[in-house]
Amino acid sequence: MRSYSTPSSARELSNRELLGEITGKASLLVRKEIELAKAELRADFKAQLSMVTMLAVAAVIALVGVNILVVAGVLALGLVMAGWLAGLIVAFVLLAGAGVVGYIGSRRILTNPLAVTRQTLKEDVRWLKERLA
Repeated sequence: MRSYSTPSSARELSNRELLGEITGKASLLVRKEIELAKAELRADFKAQLSMVTMLAVAAVIALVGVNILVVAGVLALGLVMAGWLAGLIVAFVLLAGAGVVGYIGSRRILTNPLAVTRQTLKEDVRWLKERLA
């Protein structure tokens, strides 16, 4: 928990001065929390962007793999020769690659956004309750 310095002569302050002190610290706290939230949102956004990029790459690779499977099927039906076998092999390799990239991208999904901000807000509420009690 954070420690906030309070004047040693807080009992000597008038109610107006004490409220001014609390208001000033609360304003500073709110500004700092907003700065923290912005920084954390930027970091979370970068992580999500990386995950979306990986999933997009996986989707493109999967689409290419499906296209090759269709071509291989057409070749297999039209001409029974080794060309379709090559198409199937390439398609399976591409689809396996898409599976790997998709798995890696899905592991990057953010499950607990703004974790630090939420924790500090809890600490701040606790601190404020202690000061107002």
